[in-house]
Amino acid sequence: MKQTFPLRFIYILLVTNSTYAETLSCDNAKECNKSNVEISAFNQGAVYLNGHFTGKYTPAKLNLPQGTHAIGVGLEKEKQYLKKQIHILDKHTPKNPMKVTLSRDEIQPASKWRALFVGVPSVYAGIGDKKCHSNFTKKELDEGYNFFKQNLREHIEPFSYGTIKWDINRQDLIDPVELTHNPDNDWYTLEAQQGLAQLKHIRPGDYDTIFLFWRAEMGDCSFESPYFGLAWLEPTSPDTLETGYVTVKFNPGEMGVKQRINKYLNDDPGVWTHEWLHVVIEQFYPNKGVSVPIPPKDKLILHAASEYGYTYPWMDWYEDLISGQVRQGKGYSGLGPETFLNCTIRQQVKKQCK
Repeated sequence: MKQTFPLRFIYILLVTNSTYAETLSCDNAKECNKSNVEISAFNQGAVYLNGHFTGKYTPAKLNLPQGTHAIGVGLEKEKQYLKKQIHILDKHTPKNPMKVTLSRDEIQPASKWRALFVGVPSVYAGIGDKKCHSNFTKKELDEGYNFFKQNLREHIEPFSYGTIKWDINRQDLIDPVELTHNPDNDWYTLEAQQGLAQLKHIRPGDYDTIFLFWRAEMGDCSFESPYFGLAWLEPTSPDTLETGYVTVKFNPGEMGVKQRINKYLNDDPGVWTHEWLHVVIEQFYPNKGVSVPIPPKDKLILHAASEYGYTYPWMDWYEDLISGQVRQGKGYSGLGPETFLNCTIRQQVKKQCK
């Protein structure tokens, strides 16, 4: 569900190739008469101008300077993204507006993102003078894998208006993996060095993100610490084989894996989506010049949801971050559909970004 704002005059300045675009809401005829472009599509959708959300939905009117512009529409029902280039001339005035209609011919093909789910059947570490293990069965790993796929396909893909299409692969490890213990915070984690050690066939550019899934505790052995997952924030680091790296510590407790997943689906369904967002929104896309929400001091972007007026379980926050529709000042920030069409992590590694 989107945040709603009272109808009012909105004045937004978007920097696009050193030009400025004035976007006007049409709450009255006087304001509408300033517009020189009329935009429509075969169904209602969010209007984007040169990759930036305008705050408008089709049918909409814009007042644009002369020159070339990209008009995008993210269809709300179909979850597809339309895009068309237009060229504004001096003849396009409020009395002679350019009429822009986006049809099915303007649907943008999705950008393929490759994910690898790694089921970790057994982890171990020394706790005191005892060597502790925790294990998943094949059935439990299957349940975790289904939960993982649901987040990618039912959250990330539609939130991006279909500009992301996941190619999901799976490989379960065979040998137990030793956890790393940090004495400063008493956390146990599956660091990239240990987690990727058995995946020797993987090369940089093979995957956009690798997700490892392991068990937090079993019996009197507990590796519990206050996180569901950890994402390495620089996805093109050699330490992570130049891919996004996420380690998920899952604690089913006494209720079992399936029941615990059902509880997450009811209470906090976007936990996998959350970890993927850490990978792409903290450093990767900001380093490429994408405008993202400004976090409070000493906070990660993704953890600033409440400061922007969002509430738990944060699904609106994830959706607006991915679609580029987070209200910030007089405009909007976030990733947006064209961000995903222009570059993936794999494309960055292969130097294939647009």
